[in-house]
Amino acid sequence: MYKKILPVILLFLFITALVFILKAFLKANGFDINFLLGGNVILFMLSLAGFLIQMKGLRSSNLNAFMRGIYSSLLLKMFIVVAAVFIYIFISGGSINKPSLFTCMALYFLYTAIEVKQLMKIA
Repeated sequence: MYKKILPVILLFLFITALVFILKAFLKANGFDINFLLGGNVILFMLSLAGFLIQMKGLRSSNLNAFMRGIYSSLLLKMFIVVAAVFIYIFISGGSINKPSLFTCMALYFLYTAIEVKQLMKIA
């Protein structure tokens, strides 16, 4: 099981290290470092939670349980990401750091792609 989530853990560590290494460059180009790191942590935790939910559905012999796992994971991710964005907008006073927001969106797709690839290997 731990072997299956290793790519997600490695991606998290790589992105975190990359942000710290390129900190001066990112700040010079208008990125919010705290937003990037916070977004990376949230996406990492959501990927792990979604992976575990979907693994539970995969282990079941009932197809409906598998589909519930997929939908539960999707809804969990959507609601938490939307809530995190609204909290960020509220805290920042309405000013949105677009480069960091779009980078986190790309990270969301990257985490999702790795999660789906690992689940397809298991299935």
